[in-house]
Amino acid sequence: MKIKYWSILIVLLSLFAKAQDVNFDAGSIKEKKYLEAIKFESVYDKIIIPVVINGNEYRFLLDTGAPNVISKKVLQELNLDASKSITVNDANNLVQNIQAVDIPVIKIGNLTFENQVALVYDLENHNLLSCFKIDGFIGSNLLKNSILKINKSQQEIIITDQIKALNLKVKPSKVKLFGSQKAPYIEINFIGKNKEKATDVVLFDTGMDGLYEISNRAFQVFEKYNIFDVLSKSEGISSLGLFGAGDPTLQTLLQVETAILNNVTIKNLILNTTDDNNSRIGLEFLDHGNITLDFINKNFYFESNSSITLENKVPKYATTVVDDKYVVGLVWDKELAKEISFADEIISIESFNVSQMSFCEILKLKKEWKNKSNYSLTIKNKENKITTIAIEN
Repeated sequence: MKIKYWSILIVLLSLFAKAQDVNFDAGSIKEKKYLEAIKFESVYDKIIIPVVINGNEYRFLLDTGAPNVISKKVLQELNLDASKSITVNDANNLVQNIQAVDIPVIKIGNLTFENQVALVYDLENHNLLSCFKIDGFIGSNLLKNSILKINKSQQEIIITDQIKALNLKVKPSKVKLFGSQKAPYIEINFIGKNKEKATDVVLFDTGMDGLYEISNRAFQVFEKYNIFDVLSKSEGISSLGLFGAGDPTLQTLLQVETAILNNVTIKNLILNTTDDNNSRIGLEFLDHGNITLDFINKNFYFESNSSITLENKVPKYATTVVDDKYVVGLVWDKELAKEISFADEIISIESFNVSQMSFCEILKLKKEWKNKSNYSLTIKNKENKITTIAIEN
C-alpha cells in the first residue's frame, strides 16, 4: 500500500494585501539563451551570492523557500517606494505585516532581472540573520524563468535557460510551483521496515539546514502505517523562524529505513517533525551531490551516488533561541531529560562561556562542535540552579 500526502495549506506566505495587491509573479529576465556561472561564499553553510542593484554591490542569501527580500538599509539606499504591505507567516506560523517594494533591476553576474518584487525586513537587527552579514534574499520568484544548478564542492551556482547545456546524466523528478512566489515542491518517497510505502510532497528550501523535516500534519497521516520508527517525543521548540521561536509544542524524533529522492536511495535517515505547514528538504543534500532546479520545465535533478548510507548519530537534545538567550529547545534522550528541560539556559560548553558570547560566536562554536562525541554542558534551569552534565554520544 502506498500513502501520498499533499499539504492543503501549501504556500509559505499568507499574502493579504493591506494597501495594494502584491504579485510575486511579476518580473522577468532580460537575456535569452544565457548561461551564467557565479561563485558563492558559504557562511555557516548558507549560500551567499553577489548582487548588484543600482550600481551598488550587495550580499544576498540564496533561499528557494522564500520570496525576494531586501534589508531596510538597502531600501533606504535605493530610495524605493515601500507603500505596499502584506501579512506574512513565517515557518513557525508567527505573523507580521511587512512592506513590499518593486525593484526595477537586479544584476546577478551578467544577468539582468527586471521589475522584481521583494519584501523588506530589518536583517541587520535580527539576532541570527545579522551574523550572515547579508543585504537580502534571492528567492524562488526571481528564478521562476530560469534553471538553477548548485554545486557545493565547487562553490558555484549556474543560472541558465538551456537545460541541455548542463549535460545532466540523471533522470529528473517533477516539480510543482505553488503560489505567485513559485515555491518549488517535489516528492520524496519512503519505504518502512514493514515494506509500507509513502510519499511526502516537500519544499526544496536552500535556506534550511539539515536534510529533511516532516510537518506534523504529514506525520499524523503517515503515523498509523508505521513507516517511520518513533525514537522519541519532546515538548519544546525545534527551530527559529524569521519572526522568532514560536510557542513550545510536542515534536517527534523519527527514523526511516529507506528514503528515495530522485531515484537516489537514502538509508538510515533521522529526522524530526516541524510545526511548519509544509515538510521540506534542505541544504545538507548538497553534501551528497549537485542539485538542479528547473523552473522552466518543472524538473528536479539530484546528481549523486545511487545509494547514500547516512551515519548520523541519534541526537540527545536540540538548541534554540528564546528571549535572546541560547537555550535547550528539545530533549530527546530520556536519561538526559531527568537533568535538563526545555528553556534551560546554556551557560557553557566545555570551557566556552556561551552565556557571554554573541549569537554569531555561538553559531561558529555550534558548527565546530557539531560532530563532537563527548563534552561537558553547563545549564541554568528555571529555578536558577546551575548544573554541569557530561554529554556522551
